[in-house]
Amino acid sequence: MEPPLLPLDPADLGRLELVEYPHPALLRRTSPLVRIDDALCDAVEQMFDIMYSSIGCGLAANQVGLPYRLFILNLDASPDAGEELVFINPVLSRPRGTAVQEEGCLSLPGLRMDVRRPEKVVLEAWTLEGEAVRLDLDGFLARVVQHEFDHLEGKLFTDRLPEAAALEARRTLDTMRGVFDGKQSRGEVPTEAEILARLTQLEADRCSPPRGTA
Repeated sequence: MEPPLLPLDPADLGRLELVEYPHPALLRRTSPLVRIDDALCDAVEQMFDIMYSSIGCGLAANQVGLPYRLFILNLDASPDAGEELVFINPVLSRPRGTAVQEEGCLSLPGLRMDVRRPEKVVLEAWTLEGEAVRLDLDGFLARVVQHEFDHLEGKLFTDRLPEAAALEARRTLDTMRGVFDGKQSRGEVPTEAEILARLTQLEADRCSPPRGTA
């Protein structure tokens, strides 16, 4: 696992906003970062502001429309308490045990369901300062890390539900899709093609080149 480089040709990421299901960024696997620049550091600051204003304890980059393998945490969900953590290009391993706990998601407002996950997991990642970290996690921290890691894989906690609970959640997801489609039809949010083009450009700015290229 190679550390991201610092810095190179910043490209403005603009003002970020929380995106909700079924925004394409949420359903697309993110790409590893190979460079960190001032604009990305500013984006991380914005992510913390968005997370706190939504009273969340974790936020993945694609929840604000960025296709990068990066997520942030503060288990106290407050700028005045707890520890702010940033994990870049995370890798999870050694899942152990199992636990069931209710989860919600800032990108799925109003939906909360019981989710089964490993109780313990090992996280390897890079910090925003380019330092490698390896943490053996358990309890609530392990759960939040896994939840945010799922986002980076283009997955939601609803993808982990058993059949009966998934059918129940589907009603809420279908409603959200209808709202999103309506906004697109009225021009209140970009089209699918425009969003995907933006994600592709953002990947080209800071991520590994596709396999088979120089």
